[in-house]
Amino acid sequence: MQHIRQMIRSTAIVVALAFGGATAHAHAFLDHASPLVGSTVKSSPNEVRMWFTQALEPRFSGAQLRSSTGAVLGNGTVDTADPKQMVIPTHGLAPGRYKVTWKVLSVDTHRTEGSFSFEVKP
Repeated sequence: MQHIRQMIRSTAIVVALAFGGATAHAHAFLDHASPLVGSTVKSSPNEVRMWFTQALEPRFSGAQLRSSTGAVLGNGTVDTADPKQMVIPTHGLAPGRYKVTWKVLSVDTHRTEGSFSFEVKP
């Protein structure tokens, strides 16, 4: 009987760990971006586009594009056609380094945030 109880406890622990690991991946994380994270591009992109691992809540998600001096050059919104994407329109970026920061709320109600940079260098 004691052996059966130990097996049940062990099985319960394994199941809890398996399902616990699955929920840890439920947040919306940045999957990739265009321009690529850390990249150097030869001309100004028309937009900065970010793809996330989960759908975003548009009212509580946003992004900013800043110059190397910290000036805000654009704000991002969730793409209405694909709620896993966020877009920041750009208007002829001059050569230089740019930083994108984002804060999002996924539809599963988890908040994540992050940043990346890219450079325009003709």
